[in-house]
Amino acid sequence: MKTALAVDESDHLSATLGSAARFILLSGEERTLLVPEEKIPLFLRKHQVGTLICNGIGNCMKDLLTSMGIAIIPGVSGEVAGVIARYRSGTLVPGEKYSCADHGRTCGECPGSF
Repeated sequence: MKTALAVDESDHLSATLGSAARFILLSGEERTLLVPEEKIPLFLRKHQVGTLICNGIGNCMKDLLTSMGIAIIPGVSGEVAGVIARYRSGTLVPGEKYSCADHGRTCGECPGSF
């Protein structure tokens, strides 16, 4: 299974999952950058993602992805290389605040999410 990071155009983790412009997929030492052409849950399933590292994620999406067998590490921010290094060293810690509710949208309203 692969690990996916939801990233923005500036090589940082995206503020919210629904606004992620692209995803970095990790498989062993291999790193692939992809732009999803389908809704995020379908994209993650298609690419056999077992773990998702993201910043903001709504509870509905978190529940859906968890029900699909995808482990979520939410509330993570920062530059991609640093996040990957912390993940690989086992020191990446989920953030306490990760809900998308504070950006004025309700479940299912984020582009690309459902």
